[in-house]
Amino acid sequence: MDYDLVVKVARHLIGVVDEGARSFQWKVALVQSDQQNAFCLTGGEIVVYTGILPVTQSEAGLATVLGHEIAHATSRHGTQRIFQQNALQIALSGVQGSIADLDDGARRQVLGSLGAGAQYGVLLSLSRQHELEADQIGLKYMARAGYDPREAIAFWKRMMETKNGQQPPELMSTHPADATRINQLENLMPGALEEYQIAMAGANR
Repeated sequence: MDYDLVVKVARHLIGVVDEGARSFQWKVALVQSDQQNAFCLTGGEIVVYTGILPVTQSEAGLATVLGHEIAHATSRHGTQRIFQQNALQIALSGVQGSIADLDDGARRQVLGSLGAGAQYGVLLSLSRQHELEADQIGLKYMARAGYDPREAIAFWKRMMETKNGQQPPELMSTHPADATRINQLENLMPGALEEYQIAMAGANR
């Protein structure tokens, strides 16, 4: 029953992705786990953990999650992260060569500082940027597929409640704070509601 629902919502969302992503090898898997999580690989394999279903609560709530994960795949965020990590490794290797004349302690200190700066200033920032972009694109997908985009805000409010304030500082996290997500969704809502109304008008013809 849960699997059928996940497949149903995924199919609706896949039907509205940009044309270039429709050729992905889309697959859906439901994993029995308490984890409140889901992901979608770059090629289109969607994995949902059952632990998130009590938080989604409805088809539209589930569309919020799946739209977000599908957006990561269609935007090729995974590939971008790998490219960024490789570029940083090359840059740090070059720095290591340029400070070869320093003693071991000074060299470790410089590399440690640069590594921390790259982690917090580049990699985590990029990850948070990707998350917010996936929220934005996912909101568009769910609206186009005929799911009320206002349910995205309701979902993230429920997610925030499940954490009881136990989130790391946003600067040190791969994900934006839930409040940041909600604020962005509220700002995007007028445009998403227009998409939703167009989709509903088309469905009622």
